[in-house]
Amino acid sequence: MNFDFLEYENIQIKQRVNAKMLYLSFLETNRSYNLSFRYKMFWQKHKGGYELLVKEHLKSGKREYLGRRDESTESLRDDFEKAKANIKERLSSLKNRLKREEKLNKLEGVVRVPKELVDIFAKINELGLDNKVIAIGTNSLYAYEARCGVAIEQKHLATHDIDLLNRKNKSVSFMFNEIMTTKKVKELIESIDKSFEQSKDVPYRFINKKGIWVEFINPTSHAVTSASLKDNVFSGVISLAMNGMEWLENSRLFKELIIADNGKCAMMTTIHPVEYVVYKNWLSKQEDRDYQKHIRDLEQSKLVTKLISEHMIIIDIQSELDNLKHFKKDVVEAYRKEIL
Repeated sequence: MNFDFLEYENIQIKQRVNAKMLYLSFLETNRSYNLSFRYKMFWQKHKGGYELLVKEHLKSGKREYLGRRDESTESLRDDFEKAKANIKERLSSLKNRLKREEKLNKLEGVVRVPKELVDIFAKINELGLDNKVIAIGTNSLYAYEARCGVAIEQKHLATHDIDLLNRKNKSVSFMFNEIMTTKKVKELIESIDKSFEQSKDVPYRFINKKGIWVEFINPTSHAVTSASLKDNVFSGVISLAMNGMEWLENSRLFKELIIADNGKCAMMTTIHPVEYVVYKNWLSKQEDRDYQKHIRDLEQSKLVTKLISEHMIIIDIQSELDNLKHFKKDVVEAYRKEIL
């Protein structure tokens, strides 16, 4: 099968670069705000007749007393309020600029990705879960094509399902603990779209009113179990024993800006493209794999191989294969022989 890629024009590449820089600036500023101003300061009267400066955590309500009211504590509170006002103003400006950028993204024709996928990763970005909750499967193609500045033919792109892998060797972020009032995946997905409901038949699957599936893959080396998990993010999601999943858990990460069909942006994390093609070729040959999925797996291995060869010129596939230590050697060699 021949795979055709539509290359972006210079103006489209420029628009993507601008959108990425702006979104990363927003993420950095938003993170700084959440880290620095997750508490408030105020004066509290003491029964001794003086006032104390209090710092209270907004989420837990935990208080710290910083001293009596005097020039030093007044200056401390003033500096805090000024810094908070400044960063809030900057955040507001960045949000307004992002709104304008959304219109430009649509105007320049760089919108590509289903809204639901971008919404999910925008929340993952906000919570600092980028290295823990990653996309696997067909949706990875959106990150690869974006990096290359091309558009893959629509027939090869994702269906109405989103697979998210829990990398159990990574703990949840400090930001996640600070922002989320609950640590259950059900509440996490509902905070993105309230119409998502957990499937009664498949507990790791959530379906929204548009029929979009989000499946949280929580790998384990043991048999399928519904036992409670220590990983709070995936609390309530059964653990699955899946062949080859350990390769994805240990894969290098690949991050790129994706832009939804409504113009909104997010940074999506997936696996390195070389590891993707090796895994997909292996997956296509598994006996229990649905035939239609087998065909798509094989096509995607070939498609991304071509994408790497033609548009990711800094990646030497042969050298990369020589250094894939966490894949079985016969799996790597099968890809080298059958696809390259």
